[in-house]
Formats: sequence, C-alpha cells, structure tokens
Amino acid sequence: MAPRKKLLSLGEKMEVINTSEKENLSVRKLAEKFSIGKTQAAEIIKNKNNIRLQWESGSNNNKKREFLRSDGLKIDKVCFDWFSRSRSQNIPISGSLVKAKAQEIAEKSNVANFRASNGWLEKWRKRHAISFKCISGESADVSQEDVNQFKIKLPSLLLGYRPEDVYNADETGLFFRALPEKTLAFRSEKCIGGKLSKERLTILFCANMAGQKEDMLVIGKAARPRAFKNVPMKDLPVMWKFNKKAWMTQDIMSEWLLKFDLKMRKQKRKILLFLDNAGSHPREVKLQNIKVIFLPPNTTSMCQPLDQGIIQNFKFFYRGSILKHILSKMDQVKSASELAKSINVLEALYYMKTAWNKVSSATIQNCFRKAGFHKSNGDTASVEWDSEDYLPLSTIAQMEGCAKEMQISQENLESYVGIDDITATEEMTFNLDEAIENMIDQQNSPDEKEDSDLELDTVENNNNTITSCSQALKVINDLKIFANDDYIAFQHLKNLEDHYQSKIFKQKMQNMRQSSILEFINK
Repeated sequence: MAPRKKLLSLGEKMEVINTSEKENLSVRKLAEKFSIGKTQAAEIIKNKNNIRLQWESGSNNNKKREFLRSDGLKIDKVCFDWFSRSRSQNIPISGSLVKAKAQEIAEKSNVANFRASNGWLEKWRKRHAISFKCISGESADVSQEDVNQFKIKLPSLLLGYRPEDVYNADETGLFFRALPEKTLAFRSEKCIGGKLSKERLTILFCANMAGQKEDMLVIGKAARPRAFKNVPMKDLPVMWKFNKKAWMTQDIMSEWLLKFDLKMRKQKRKILLFLDNAGSHPREVKLQNIKVIFLPPNTTSMCQPLDQGIIQNFKFFYRGSILKHILSKMDQVKSASELAKSINVLEALYYMKTAWNKVSSATIQNCFRKAGFHKSNGDTASVEWDSEDYLPLSTIAQMEGCAKEMQISQENLESYVGIDDITATEEMTFNLDEAIENMIDQQNSPDEKEDSDLELDTVENNNNTITSCSQALKVINDLKIFANDDYIAFQHLKNLEDHYQSKIFKQKMQNMRQSSILEFINK
C-alpha cells in the first residue's frame, strides 16, 4: 500500500528544492530523505519556480496549501499592498479595518459573492505572516519575528548570486539648503507639503553587496530649474526627474527599473534587487534580468542595507560640503538667508555627487553585512565601524579651533545631519482605484522655474591683482555667471571653486579669526 501523502509547508518545500540543487539528488533519493512520495517530490521540483516566487514574496513559511482563485488573489494582493503602505507610515490597522478595506476592494473590482469574514481575515493574516500586534498598530517597533523569518530566508534567496549581483535601492529626502540654525524647525515638522517642500529633493540610491554604486536619481519640483538654464540634461552629474511635489512615483520608479534592467541585459548579468514595500515601488513591471525581492513591512530599519548607515554616511559628507561652503562665503553675504540661497539646485547636485563618491566600498559592504547579507553562512563576524567614515564632519566638529569657532557640539551636529530623516518621499495616501487598475495618472508638469533659486549679483572687483582665496572665489563666481551658457567651463569653475573653499576652510581652522558661525547665522 502506497504511503499516505505528506503535506509539506512552504518552508519545507524550499528545503527540498535547495537540497536538490545543492546535492544534485535524484527524485527517489529526495523522496527517501524527506519521507515523501516520489510523485510528490517530482511535483515540487517541477513547480520550483512558482514555489520560490511564493517564498520570495514574503508568504508564510508554514503555509501548506493555496486555495485562492484569481479573484481572491486580486483582492488579497491589493489589500496587502494597502496594508504594507499603511504600516510603513506607522498607521494603526485593526482587523475590522482590514475586512472593510477588503470588502471595498471586492466591490470596486466587481467581485460577486465575496464576504470579508473573520475566517477570511485569519487566513489572510496567516498567508502573509502578519501578527495581531502588527495589525493593531499599538507599537511602531520592528517585528523581530518578521526580521528573523526574513533572515532565515535570506541565504536561500542569495543562492547562486555573486555579491556584485545583489543590490538594494531606497529613497531619502534631502533639505539641500538647510543651515544648522534651521535644525529644530525642520525636525519639529514632518515635511509633506508647503514651504518646506520647496527646499527638498528626493534621492534614489542603489548599491550592491560588493560595495559598487549606481548613479543617483534625484527628483525635484521643476523640469528645468533656473540653475539648469543652457545645461544639457544628459550632462548633469545625476539622473534628474521631476513632479509637482518632488516625490517618488510608480511611473518614475518603473522607468528607472526598466533602464536598470536594460543595463543588466547589455552586461549579460542576472541580479537580485531588494526594495522596501513603499507604495511607489511597482510590483507589476516586467523585468528580464532583475529579480525584485520586497522586504517584509516594517523591517527596513534592520533588514535594508542602505538604512544601516550608507545614506547616513552620504548625508555626513553632504553636510560637510555645505558647512565648508558656509565658511568660505561668510565674508561675502549680509545674512544667513542670502547664504542659504546661494546654494542653487545645480550646485547641490555637485555636492551630492561628491558626497556619494566619498561613500566607501567598505562602508557599503559593512552595511550589507549588518543587515544580514553574508557572503557565506560562516561570514557572520560583527561589523566594526571606522571613525574615518565620518571624517569630514567629525573634523569640522571635533578639532579644537573649529569647534570654538562654530560652537557646534557632537549632538547638534548629528541633529543637523539627520534633519530630513522623517521627510516624506512618496504620496502618503492610497488610491484604491489606481491600485486595482494598476495605473497612475501621469503628471505632466510644465517646465517651471524655482522661485527660490537665487541668481547671485555680480561681485565687483576693482583690483587687477588677486591676493587672497576670498578674492579668487569672487572672481570665480563672476566667471560662473559668465559661463552659464558653457557647461564644460562651468564644471571646471566648480572644481576650482571647491579647491579654494577647501583652502579657506583650512586657513580658518588654523587661525580662528572668524566670529562664531552660530552668531552669524542667528543675526
């Protein structure tokens, strides 16, 4: 008599598949090893791609059967997308709210005879491994259970991929003109719209496990800000996109994914790309050489490599450039407001490019390891951070002369670096109709100029001979305005300006002649 069929969980099926691939066992040997029938083992191997997709999508490891029909799958998916976005914003979600949303989705999708019962809710919760604590929203803490489950899956997900083929991408907001005196005002208000958003850009970072970086994508409010006049878009130091609120959208992300996929096809590479569950990250884009893995909701602070210090490292370097800019310009302007506006979008892009270039491969590799991405099962050594990773800003804050001059404590410096950590990078509402139709209306904003971009007045210099770095910077500023139509010349001038700003910075640290920067800013 043939043995009764043994039901295997999703996790157990993945164990069968991994064993088959690692040990190259026959169907008969697999059946014997896992005490299952040969037909059952053959079915698992035959359907291994579908099983792996369920595993990678975050399905419950203990799930043994899938009873959903196509309509049910549609409701299940849209409801989970809504849930993921809500939880990413720490919005409390109750079981009753999930059922009401599921019923609404069914009605809008014209699915008849669907009832969001308590039984449906319990099965939906188990399918996605969602705990009752997570649904209630009583705590915004990371779910350690979800983190542990993800890290158990991770070695299987990475199987067969080289470190240079394992990527993570994520967005952050950046108040590109912020000065230290604005720190408290910015931190006290979450930037979703209004006047603060005029000063904000959204940046998409992407890096791989080997420490290699992709070019940044930066999203602003205008198609061609005033600072971009006569600048070929292809010559910008970053990829530039725009919409009315400078947010990431599914359209922008889809376009970026398709271009990245094309790049990988040309290089004949198959890669993994880990993304969080943000609503602006589309799930239906057809990619050939990129396999997208979505991180479990509310776990990115522990599981996403870019959140382990890579983005923070970038902001340290960027704020360091801004402080150096402040020191070199203090004698040339009358107020802090004028000083802040002297940083236009184009110059901010150069500072971003420089900061991103300074983020080291070692820092990126350490952050991947900290998130649980190890090259092998034995590669679990703790990550040790080198203080030199933060050298530009720590030098500004800690060296005796500069500390006296700026009166910036380490605590205030860290607040300044992280003033935009809670900045929104995507639309905060969930459009149910768009989710069901898998479409987002395009916002074709006309070319607009940013009113806050300040064109600096020409600085007169009556002396024919340049005798100081400050005078050199004034002449360079005149030349930048003159070379506005010549982008190649502008690039060279920008590099020269950065050189003399660095020289002034070193002089000020040695001589301590300037008044306190905070006294100046608070005028």
